[in-house]
Amino acid sequence: MERRVTIFTKIVVIILGLLIPVMILFYFYNENSVQVIKQEVTTLNENKLTFFYKQLNEKVNQIALNSITLSNSPVIEELEYQQISGKLREKQEWEKLVLDDMNQRSGVTGWNTSITLYSRVIQEVISTSPRVIDYDDEALLAEIKEGWQYRQGGRAEYAEPHFVWFTVSPSLAYDQPEKAEMVVKTSFSIGYLQDLLDQYKTDGQGEPLLYNAQHGLIGNRSLDADKAVLINEYFREAALNDSSRMSFSVELADRQYLASYIRLQTLDWYVVDFIPMEEILAPMLTSRQWFYVTTSLLLVLGIAAAYVLYRNVQVPVRALVRHVQRMRLGDYSSRIAMNGGSEFSFLFQRFNDMTEQVQSLLEKVYEERLRSKEAVLKQLQSQINPHFLYNCLFYIKNMARLGDEETVVAMALNLGEYFRYTIRLGEQTAKLQEEMDVIHNYLQIQNMRMKRITYETMIPEEMNRLIIPRLLLQPIVENAVIHGIEPKEGAGIIAIKGIVLEREYRIVIEDDGVGLDEAAMRELNESLDYREEQVRRSMGLWNVNQRLKLTYGKHSGLFLYRVPGGGVRAELIIARQEGEELCFSY
Repeated sequence: MERRVTIFTKIVVIILGLLIPVMILFYFYNENSVQVIKQEVTTLNENKLTFFYKQLNEKVNQIALNSITLSNSPVIEELEYQQISGKLREKQEWEKLVLDDMNQRSGVTGWNTSITLYSRVIQEVISTSPRVIDYDDEALLAEIKEGWQYRQGGRAEYAEPHFVWFTVSPSLAYDQPEKAEMVVKTSFSIGYLQDLLDQYKTDGQGEPLLYNAQHGLIGNRSLDADKAVLINEYFREAALNDSSRMSFSVELADRQYLASYIRLQTLDWYVVDFIPMEEILAPMLTSRQWFYVTTSLLLVLGIAAAYVLYRNVQVPVRALVRHVQRMRLGDYSSRIAMNGGSEFSFLFQRFNDMTEQVQSLLEKVYEERLRSKEAVLKQLQSQINPHFLYNCLFYIKNMARLGDEETVVAMALNLGEYFRYTIRLGEQTAKLQEEMDVIHNYLQIQNMRMKRITYETMIPEEMNRLIIPRLLLQPIVENAVIHGIEPKEGAGIIAIKGIVLEREYRIVIEDDGVGLDEAAMRELNESLDYREEQVRRSMGLWNVNQRLKLTYGKHSGLFLYRVPGGGVRAELIIARQEGEELCFSY
């Protein structure tokens, strides 16, 4: 049977058909929005990092420029002249002027830089540092290099890490430091860089820092130590590009970051900023989660509503359809159980009343049919008895003429047993064993007449108790004797056997007589289903077929077959109706 889709399934499909496209559209919209936000954040962060880079680069360049202008100051040249000329008093005044100039320059950028002046002409040191610095020409020449240098600290000027810039005069003395007449050493602590990084972090959500492949990280003061280790390890494995600026995604400790960097060429360090994308995208992610939660809630509520509709509409409708189908199959005792006071209660009540009335009417009709069937069965049985009696009396008459008293007595005894069985018209059925006893009497009578009939029976014990209509087998055996064995020359055999199958019982009566040709056999089988007024011959076989169909249903009946080598096989099919058992007598 074709499986139909329930209302519940249809509603759920509709709900899914509405929600799934919305979820797919939202997914792509959310993904596009996230990409746009990432792009905007990348651009904004690069611009912000560029501004920070310019600010830092400006300060570093200004510090270096102060050192250069200091090396060309005429005050320093006058100080050297006073030292050479031996004017010590004037020299001290000029030293004070030089130191005042250096102090002013050290704070011009806002950073307290340390400036130390080395005069190789007079071999003296003037410094803004409160520490005492001795003149060591050899150590000084070893330190001189062009550009900014990073020092770890622990020296005279600074105990902490710092950057150092050397200015030499003349300016071409970087390659040959021994030709330098004057050296200006300017340095500043990385603390000022950290101040800028802290300020940068305060204004944003990133994690700014400076990175150099040789010296490692200079982070803001709130940089987590574990995170600093992870960043340092990452940069060691993935070298930064020398391009001016670049942004990329990186995963640290199972968190996604947007990293942007710019190469600070003056210091030869990289300005790097790590922005946690989870914090940037947190509103979008929260919105997405709420959308999915709301959609899931709508889906659950929709399915719940569909289920309520299914229980209150589809289930009652299916129950009504199911009971209507049962009525169509003949089960008029079907009733619908009513639970609650739904709109279907009135319909169910009317259905139950209708089936009850239909069942009552059909029971009355069925009783009438049974009475009619019983009358037809008695009529058919009465048609059998005169036919058989005529044959027997004709035979006794012939035997009496011949003076065969013993055969007449035996015939009379067997005939008496037979009629004692058949005249009980009040009982229309009998056990198969009783029918086989009547067949034995009949065959004994025929064998006394012909002296050449052999018969054998093989009925399972289970079938001996089977209840069948009276005189059901006698017409078939009679036809086997008269039309099969009697015209045949020599002895004949009649075999009767029972077969038990799953859905039916079979009684097979087979003879080895003269048989019928194919056309005659086909005509005989067709005549078994004629109406009574159409039957011209074989009324006994037609009676048997009709009685089987009336008693056991349309799937039962008599079927005749040709036997190879001559003879006819008659099969009586007694079918069981589904869900019913045939009657047995104990």
